Amino acid sequence: MRRGHAFYLAAVVLIATCCQARDLAIVVNKTNSISTVTAVEFEKLLKTTTQNWPDGKRVKIFLTDPSADDIRTILPRACKMTPAEIKSLAEAHRIDIQIVSSDELVLSLVDNNPGALGIVNVYSINSRVKVLKVDDKLPLEPGYLLHGN
Repeated sequence: MRRGHAFYLAAVVLIATCCQARDLAIVVNKTNSISTVTAVEFEKLLKTTTQNWPDGKRVKIFLTDPSADDIRTILPRACKMTPAEIKSLAEAHRIDIQIVSSDELVLSLVDNNPGALGIVNVYSINSRVKVLKVDDKLPLEPGYLLHGN
């Protein structure tokens, strides 16, 4: 492979990796009857203003570090809070919001908790959870609340 081609390939991989890190998804337990929320409803869920789903299950939020690269530019914009404010909110509401170490752990916790809501990199999603639409848009669609581009 010529150097120019190797450089081009490395640049494409780097750009693809950066783009992947900018798309998040809201996931819920598969038993949750909700399939779509509005941006306003999502903000109320995240800020614990809304504490229960319509079926009465308690909302439990799982997310990775709000200051991590793939979250810090998108999630704060979506909920109108800085990463530090999100961490403070999680500290104040430890029962309702947990910051965990990885997307894999978020997905596992959402899978095992009927009232759970998680926020993960879109490329981490698996079949054990359900992806929520926001304002009738899915991740990677233009206009999706947690779409980074």
